[in-house]
Amino acid sequence: MSRTTDDLIASLTVDLKPVSAGMVARRIALGLGGGAVVSTVLMLAWLGARPDLAQALATPMFWMKFAYAALAALALAVALGRLSRPGARLGVLTAVAAAPFVVMALMAVARLAMAAPDARMHLVMGASANVCPWRIYIIGLPLLAGAVWAVRGLAPTRLTLAGLVAGGCAGALSALIYGFHCDETAAPFVAIWYTLGMGAVAALGGLAGSRWLRWR
Repeated sequence: MSRTTDDLIASLTVDLKPVSAGMVARRIALGLGGGAVVSTVLMLAWLGARPDLAQALATPMFWMKFAYAALAALALAVALGRLSRPGARLGVLTAVAAAPFVVMALMAVARLAMAAPDARMHLVMGASANVCPWRIYIIGLPLLAGAVWAVRGLAPTRLTLAGLVAGGCAGALSALIYGFHCDETAAPFVAIWYTLGMGAVAALGGLAGSRWLRWR
């Protein structure tokens, strides 16, 4: 029996090759990159870039919004790479991933504290609060599909959490892409409505995780 077992193990492992150190990162980058291309085309065909984009690029508030989404996406992508390995825990990456959201929330509170009382509602609601989260959600769907494809080909064991982080990363990249159309730049607006859109994509990722991220 021992000989048969040894032969079976040998037959299953004879063709195995070591996985390169950067394979996880490359697969996630490929999935998110492909999703980003589709999401960008979707945004441009559906909404178009803001007409004053050239002028907006010269303003610090545009880059504040861009940095928020980009840093959130980067931190969550790193966390996703960790969760794509068996038995992985996030550890300090939890705080790293939370940092952009905390900083944006603090900026929003400070901006509201400095504003006149009659200006606060506009800082929160802007002119597009009713559509902003939904647009980020829809634009984020191709990105989420790419993230799920990437992680599904790896070896996650905490499936719901991996799906949640995949969705959060997709949502952050979607917010970044949407920012090239949206002319809202107030920190309270971004902290609430952009984050809500990211959270919606993250929630969908979490729901999809246990079903679509199982090992095949």
